[in-house]
Amino acid sequence: MENNTQTNNNEETEKSKSSDSSKVAENQNKDQKIKRKKAIKKISIFLIILAVLGIIYGAYWLLYGRNYVKTDDAYVNGNQNIITSQVGGTVTQIYIEDTQFVEKGQLLAVLDDIDYKIALENAAASLGKAVRAYSNLSSDVAQSEDNVKVKESQLKKAETDFAMDRASYNAGLISRHQYETSKNNLNIAISSLNQSEKALENAKVQADSSSIYNHPDVQQAIAAYKNAYVNLMRTKIYAPESGNIAKKSVFLGQKISPSQELMTIIDLDNVWVDANLKETQMKDVKPGDEAELISDINGKKYIGYVQGLSAGTGSSLSLLPAQNATGNWIKIVQRVPVRIIIDKDSLKKNGMIPIGSSMEAIVDIRKETKNILPYTEKSSNLYSIDENVMNKEIDNIIKANIGKN
Repeated sequence: MENNTQTNNNEETEKSKSSDSSKVAENQNKDQKIKRKKAIKKISIFLIILAVLGIIYGAYWLLYGRNYVKTDDAYVNGNQNIITSQVGGTVTQIYIEDTQFVEKGQLLAVLDDIDYKIALENAAASLGKAVRAYSNLSSDVAQSEDNVKVKESQLKKAETDFAMDRASYNAGLISRHQYETSKNNLNIAISSLNQSEKALENAKVQADSSSIYNHPDVQQAIAAYKNAYVNLMRTKIYAPESGNIAKKSVFLGQKISPSQELMTIIDLDNVWVDANLKETQMKDVKPGDEAELISDINGKKYIGYVQGLSAGTGSSLSLLPAQNATGNWIKIVQRVPVRIIIDKDSLKKNGMIPIGSSMEAIVDIRKETKNILPYTEKSSNLYSIDENVMNKEIDNIIKANIGKN
């Protein structure tokens, strides 16, 4: 009986174990199915997200991206008018400081002019001296003409005397010595007349009586006077353009030399942006395309348009262009500078921006303006002298000295 009871217990134990193992297996299968469903769900969600992102990007590219070219490699640029002195000297007056706004034609600085005033006075004296020398030459012509007339009369008298003495000598009335003397006097009169005529011709060449202004010595003196006059005027330095002062490097009492940089004037009303676009972005960019410019300084948006494309990449136009004909060459996407003019109304609305500041440029290749501003030509009359005033001074000096010797 005991054996049977033990056998039954063993069977029951085995049955319970097998039932437990089957339950565990079922639970494991359920867990695997749940995990598989979760994994499939995650993958599906990921794929859906990718599809949505692809649709969004496709819509963005179709509606926006393909129509715009964007870069943050863009910087404000403008004309930097470097002010230099055309003559050397000591600075005696300065009327500007850094960041100050100046108008075109405004006086910036003055140099000591005493040396140039003395040089002008010397030039005036030299001109007067040349005019008087010319007057002497004119008098020499008159004297030479009178001298020629005297020599001609002397020659006629010598010819008459020789003719009479030759007849008397042939008739035996005078000696041979008297005859030879008369003949020599005739030759002397001829030579003397020739010399006087040459002197008259030379005097006429020297005088050049057609006009005093055509005489070389007077012309040289006039040129020297003009040079001294211009140098005196250049001791005052004016602003050739309106703008803000920058890089001021001139101080009171400083000794400066010609062509030395004194300061820079930057016209912030006429600035542009150099947007360095990748060469792969340049396919549809053209002059006239409208651009949106966002300044890093104030975050404001400026409106502009493409005025022109650079004739070379930044690398090729650099001081040391890259040498690509080497064995270790690696292709690098080049950038092409694009000049974008900022609309003046936009500048007035949003404020001025300094050159060199960063911008974000977005070029709309769909919009194209027809009113492209031409490349402007600029000129200044600040470096020219009023020749009417200068020539009047010269005429006064000539009139005061002409005819005096």
